[in-house]
Amino acid sequence: MSVNRKRAAIIGIGAVKVGRYPEKQESELALQVIRDALKDAQISSRQIDGLFTTPDLQGNIGLQTNLLCEYLRISPRSMAEICCGAIAGGLTLKYAADEIQAGRIKAAVCYGAVREGSIGWFKNLSQGKGWSMIEPTALQPYAAYGIIWAYALSARRYMHETGATEEDFALAAVRNRKNAAGNPVAAFAKPITVEDVLRSRCLSSPIKLLDSAASLDGAAAVIVVSEEAARDLSPHPVYLQGWGLHHDPSCVIPTDNCSTSISHFKATREAAKEAFQKAGIRPEDVDVAEIYAPFSSHELIIPEDIGWFQNGEMARALRRGETDITGRIPINTDGGLTSRGHPWAATPLYETVNIVRQLRGTAGPIQVRGAKVGLMHCEGGMMNNGLVMIFGRD
Repeated sequence: MSVNRKRAAIIGIGAVKVGRYPEKQESELALQVIRDALKDAQISSRQIDGLFTTPDLQGNIGLQTNLLCEYLRISPRSMAEICCGAIAGGLTLKYAADEIQAGRIKAAVCYGAVREGSIGWFKNLSQGKGWSMIEPTALQPYAAYGIIWAYALSARRYMHETGATEEDFALAAVRNRKNAAGNPVAAFAKPITVEDVLRSRCLSSPIKLLDSAASLDGAAAVIVVSEEAARDLSPHPVYLQGWGLHHDPSCVIPTDNCSTSISHFKATREAAKEAFQKAGIRPEDVDVAEIYAPFSSHELIIPEDIGWFQNGEMARALRRGETDITGRIPINTDGGLTSRGHPWAATPLYETVNIVRQLRGTAGPIQVRGAKVGLMHCEGGMMNNGLVMIFGRD
């Protein structure tokens, strides 16, 4: 395995239960998880010289990091609020790692805190009108209620090409819910069946209510330090072994020609390829993975894009339990977006928190035995802006 002399490492994590926090400000949730992460890392805020966050959705006009500096009494040498859709949480980790590897900082806090559900952010974003952010001629008229239609088109095309069924999608939702029962920060833990999913309200065919991630509040934080600091400070550091990032030339779905696939995604494939190359491993070397799938249909697509299964194989893999906690490649052991919950800006950080717990061996009832290598995948847009990170423990 290739080793960077200035690898970044995670030594602390914190997260609140995904849900609704109408009585709290986003900055309060942020402070809570940062303090929890500092306690987990057994360091003080005075040792932090980098602070990186995702967009705050209400009240701080981009100045939340300034407020957190006052709360924590810190003077970072590097600080940024990063927005690039739901990939933002992952980009805070990349930015921190870049700053550490460049030698500009030694220890950073990466966090995301959003009250998406309590303020009705997603519901109110379009208000029944086409989103101005979407390409106006071809796509904007369809975007009156978010971008679920784009995922539905992708799911339907995947069904046409592979023979996958709505029952196969439902199996992924059921697996996620089963896993969420062992995750203390998951929003939904009540068991569901395939029949429950199929009978739930149709949102945009073939996607149903129980196939979908809910718009909720949440906050998560991660302490990232240099390799040298990690060896001094932590008995169980988790290292960033490699990452890959790719964006194809579209915002949500391709509009340039009719030959670009919407049943598989170049951004995920290229990001995964780069991440594996940098880490010096192959897809089959991964022990546990968190993938970004806001709808259960894409629980089938993304594992194929990353390289664990050939086109159309995921339906059979789900039936065989190959992605279960005890399976060949455990995926979304914390419940994934559909059952852990999906406060979008913080979601990649929640994914990372679970990977760290898995690699430490502290994931409790959802622990993957002997996990040494973990993968975190996230995206912005509609799978057209992909980030894959590989984590490992020495």
